[in-house]
Amino acid sequence: MLIDTLLGDLPRSVFLQEHYLQQPLARPSAASKLRELATWDTAERLIETPECDLLLVRDGKLWTGPRPTSAREARALHAQGYSIVLRHADRHDAGLAELGRTLSAELQGTVNLQLYCTPAGHGSFGWHCDPEEVFIFQTLGAKSYLLRRNTLNPTPLHETLNDAPDVSRERTPVQECRLEAGDWLYIPGGYWHHVSAPEQESISISVGLMPPTPIDVLDFLRTQLMRSRAWQRRLPPLGHASPLSDAEKMELYRSLFQELGGELKRMMEDPRQVLRFMAASASAGIRSSALGLGTPSRRDEKD
Repeated sequence: MLIDTLLGDLPRSVFLQEHYLQQPLARPSAASKLRELATWDTAERLIETPECDLLLVRDGKLWTGPRPTSAREARALHAQGYSIVLRHADRHDAGLAELGRTLSAELQGTVNLQLYCTPAGHGSFGWHCDPEEVFIFQTLGAKSYLLRRNTLNPTPLHETLNDAPDVSRERTPVQECRLEAGDWLYIPGGYWHHVSAPEQESISISVGLMPPTPIDVLDFLRTQLMRSRAWQRRLPPLGHASPLSDAEKMELYRSLFQELGGELKRMMEDPRQVLRFMAASASAGIRSSALGLGTPSRRDEKD
């Protein structure tokens, strides 16, 4: 397995029990074989692929000009301090697509893969958090990471990032990590991080992996509930024309909620539903990785 190769002498069981979904882990030189996946040749080819989503950012401020159409134009902006961010790069590169598929199959989740080219002396974005489990593979140069546990919103979803709290309110200690070419770093979903390339230009691959959540269980069950007559029926009217008082309406709906909750509970206790959800989740993760269809997010451009 790729994850075993990346972990080296660290047992997979230790990673899954003590780090995955919990705390960061950095491994030196364990991703050396991935360096060839993200080089300047790779970046320049993707830059000149018009369909590849390209974003430019310098120290937290986005480039508002037109998308560079040539590697020469992009490299000129890079020389001015702009990071080149190639979003969903796995849609246009077979090697990166295989990396995304493999991680999705081994850890299960939808993939959001980006390629970063960061100039020396600059950072791309400021402090932020991502909902995905993020794997950073350093392929050229070096990057410095500041990390801190998120106690304000420890398990954000894509849909709740707009409500993300201000990191200045966080009081957890800051950890530091430096990645050299061939190193890799795992950042748990929700963890605050700040990234820069202080001394030399950097190229890195960021793979965000979004595991299933209880919200996904509800979305899955909704497809089953749409075939249920009990859940298809119309509810009693609540408008002003209703002869019921507010108290009577509340009691009626309380009873309905209890009835529907009982049916939902019976459905969730059916082991066949568990198997169907597991199969659907695995299929969705592999399919999204193969097509490069990671879940979009307001912050999906950030590493």
